[in-house]
Amino acid sequence: MVDSDTFRQVMGNFAAGVTVVTLPDPAHGITVNAFASVSLDPPLVLVCLDHDSEAFRRFEEGADRFCVNVLAADQRHLGEYFANMGDLETDPFETEATRTAATGAPVFEDAIAYLDCTVAASHEAGDHTIYVGSVEDAAIQRADAPALTYFRGGWGSFE
Repeated sequence: MVDSDTFRQVMGNFAAGVTVVTLPDPAHGITVNAFASVSLDPPLVLVCLDHDSEAFRRFEEGADRFCVNVLAADQRHLGEYFANMGDLETDPFETEATRTAATGAPVFEDAIAYLDCTVAASHEAGDHTIYVGSVEDAAIQRADAPALTYFRGGWGSFE
C-alpha cells in the first residue's frame, strides 16, 4: 500500500484546473480540483469532498444543490480563500459579482464557466465522498480567459 505522503506527491504532478463549488442557504464555497464530467446524456459531473469539510457536513445534513465555478487565472484569490490558504478582508460573496441560476447556488459572474447542479448520487470513497451532480444549467461566461491551474503545489494558468 502506498503511504499518503507519497500518494499526495505523485498526485501533485497532475495539473488540475481549479473550481470553487458553492452551496446556497447560506452561501458557502470550497475549492475543488477533484472535478470531472461523468456523462453527456444525461449531463452529469462529479466533485469529491473531504469528510472534514464544511461542504461535506452540509451535504450530509441534506443539502442537495451546488454550483461548480470554473476559475479564471485572475481569480486565484478565490481559489486560495476557499481552500483556506489565503485571507481576504471581506467575504467574496459580498464583494464579488455573483448571481444565481437554476438551483439558487451562487455563481461567480467572472468565472470562466459554471455548472449548476442537483445531487443525483453520492458514493463514499475513503476520506472523501464523490457527489454526482445532475447539471440543471451551465454556461461559458469568459470564453477567452486563461484557466487557473494547480500543479506541484503552485498556482498557474493555461490559455
